[in-house]
Amino acid sequence: MGISSKYKSKGVRSSDPFPKELIPLNKISWEVSNDKKVISLTSFKFLEEKKYDDEKLQLGIYAYDTANDILCNLYLNEIVDYPLKFDIKNYGFDQLGDSAKFEVFIFDSITKQRIAETSAIKLVPNYQQKNLLEVKGEDLGKRIAQVDITSSGPILKINKKFKTKKGVINRKNIESIIQSNPVFMCSFFPLALDKIFSYSFLNKGRKGWAKNWIEYANDLVPGAFKDISSSGIDTLDKLEEYDKFQDVLTRLSDAWIKKYNFDNQLIKSFNNQDK
Repeated sequence: MGISSKYKSKGVRSSDPFPKELIPLNKISWEVSNDKKVISLTSFKFLEEKKYDDEKLQLGIYAYDTANDILCNLYLNEIVDYPLKFDIKNYGFDQLGDSAKFEVFIFDSITKQRIAETSAIKLVPNYQQKNLLEVKGEDLGKRIAQVDITSSGPILKINKKFKTKKGVINRKNIESIIQSNPVFMCSFFPLALDKIFSYSFLNKGRKGWAKNWIEYANDLVPGAFKDISSSGIDTLDKLEEYDKFQDVLTRLSDAWIKKYNFDNQLIKSFNNQDK
């Protein structure tokens, strides 16, 4: 289900002196596409609980960076089903900047007063919402990307400048590969996730970042590690020999690929090549 937009402007956000209710982030579910161009509201428990009965009330999504902002809106009584999708490409923007954020709110269409609102949410794919995966540009030779595990957590290093005899692939193009290329997503990222979840499992009682990744695993596959015993498992080698653990890793990467529809994007890309 799409959201119709009545506004596209710069500076539509203004100070609002009226008291408003904060929408808890655990009472709304959303997804941001890997290219950061589509925001999808997949559920809205807060709205279901409130049961607003006022035909003047609308749902608003406000996305912005330092230079641009976009506001789209939909009357609450027009919401029939989820997901509600907001595609910024439909409003004249290729994409918002790296600092972009968005807010979800309920407002009165007559007075424009906000009734309830979320805090600002980073416009990044969900796996980055808790800053789970830091992204850093480095010279990596002929590699597009690699994942390193540090004391503060995993880092996705991407090649700043991929040099070839016929030219250079710059960082912007590399970023487009790691954000949306289905071949890359179905090949590199499952191995990267295997590494991250393995280190997280080994460090889950000692490192905050590891706890966050275990929580993310539970989001992908509820109770992912519930039946996995860590007794006597204290090295990567032992985890690699632990068949039950390896099965969980496969389920996690499968769930991640399906969640972001990379499997269907992959077959679509090959079908397009055959035409």
